[in-house]
Amino acid sequence: MSPETILAGVVAAAVILGLVGSLWPKRKPPHTVFKCGRCNTASRHGNRTIEAWRRGKTRFFCTPCHLKWLQSRPRHEQDTYSGHGRTGGSGCLGVIAILVVLPAGGMLAWVFV
Repeated sequence: MSPETILAGVVAAAVILGLVGSLWPKRKPPHTVFKCGRCNTASRHGNRTIEAWRRGKTRFFCTPCHLKWLQSRPRHEQDTYSGHGRTGGSGCLGVIAILVVLPAGGMLAWVFV
């Protein structure tokens, strides 16, 4: 098997895995409604609480209680908890780029030396 064939197979596998991963449905909480951890009202899950559930949280807060909590925090903590001020994501694209570029660079160096 030639290095070009191996490289093409690795790149094709990475692209296919990326496409399958993006099309896979994301997990959702088992119930659409939750009880607020502060005021005990029944609220529907929104994007914020669904993401918290995916991160393993078990206590959720309705939007008014969450906003009150955000307002009670110092300004630099508000940016952290509200999602503003985030400078980066999970880093998956960088890892994939390294996993593709390093073997490709090694194969090119091997072929041209």
